[in-house]
Amino acid sequence: MERQSVSRVVVLVAALLFLTACGKPGPTVLGEKDSGRAVEIRVGQRLTVELPANVTTGFQWVVADTGPLTQAGDPVYEEPQKAGVVGAGGSQTFEFEAGAAGSGRLKLEYRRPWEKDVPAEKTWSVTLTVTEP
Repeated sequence: MERQSVSRVVVLVAALLFLTACGKPGPTVLGEKDSGRAVEIRVGQRLTVELPANVTTGFQWVVADTGPLTQAGDPVYEEPQKAGVVGAGGSQTFEFEAGAAGSGRLKLEYRRPWEKDVPAEKTWSVTLTVTEP
């Protein structure tokens, strides 16, 4: 009887691992160090980009090119965890979704949005390939 219980547990664990592997892939999270990379994601998958920012200076990250992705909502700015630190930078987070297969470049620029004819202070980009699941 004990062998049957162990066998059932092994079969159950194997089935759960199989189902997990077949499920929809989770979101991919990219940061500052990922700039310049080639990234592959699947249709329906979300991509999160989190970059350091300090909006108190007037600078913020803006989307220059979404490539094959669609932006999902507005960016979110998170202030630093250090309470009472005036002027300290935080991070800005963007969410994107891959709606269809394709390739292109996701590009963000760190700039003051009202300065249209001034080059971006920084740029961040990745080359994307979106594949069918």
